[in-house]
Amino acid sequence: MNVLHRREPGQNTQDTHDQVYVLPEPQIREAAVPVINAGALDAVASARRTVFAARLADQPQEGDRPTATTHCADFEHSPFGPPGRGCAASFLLCTACPNARVTPAHHPRLAYLHQALTALRGVLDAAVWEADWADSHARLDDLRARLGETVWATALGAVTGEDRAMISHLLQGDFDL
Repeated sequence: MNVLHRREPGQNTQDTHDQVYVLPEPQIREAAVPVINAGALDAVASARRTVFAARLADQPQEGDRPTATTHCADFEHSPFGPPGRGCAASFLLCTACPNARVTPAHHPRLAYLHQALTALRGVLDAAVWEADWADSHARLDDLRARLGETVWATALGAVTGEDRAMISHLLQGDFDL
């Protein structure tokens, strides 16, 4: 009665109720399976969104196309849209795309993008920043860890006016490549 209907302890503490009555109850265990499964799938999806998926390369390969932040090895077959139609994904998704290639020439712009997203965090509502920018920021954090602090610092020192202008325009949405 306490477990299935009232769903609260009767004359016991909450810990006793949970450990002695709720956890062993077969119906409760069965009902928990889809909840646990959904949580695990959500965790995996979140991890995939926040891990840098582009490939690091020394230089672009023949046939790679430049994007705002990387090079693309297969623009026509994006994982973010229908095959054969070309990529229409945001430039922020390049770091989540296995078709993207990041060379040392991209490091300054990506380091500056990371810096700009960090600055946005301080001026936007936390929920807005989390929804719009957190995944991209996490992927750039992952890239930073892969490259190392020395390379990252060098990249920040090499940011050009063109890099700053490009990132500014892209973040403001007033520039289309």
